[in-house]
Amino acid sequence: MTMTSMRVLGGLRDCAFRSVWKRARSGSGVWLGVAIAASGLKLLVRLSRRKSEVVYRGELAPGERLTIEHLPHGCEPDDPPTDHV
Repeated sequence: MTMTSMRVLGGLRDCAFRSVWKRARSGSGVWLGVAIAASGLKLLVRLSRRKSEVVYRGELAPGERLTIEHLPHGCEPDDPPTDHV
């Protein structure tokens, strides 16, 4: 999926969410149940997201570079990489 289509789907989802709550506030018990279920699902998705962790934060000076390497599962962080170029 492209970023544009994801943005459009997100906008449609938000519009539908607002519409459900608007109908729920008008007094319909069925729409109130749907709105509460949708809100619970939205909260559950938000709470189950993976949290990002900042490992290093710093500023690079001109001429410096940053190399990001991925260690295979089971390797120790102190072991030197075997395929380092």
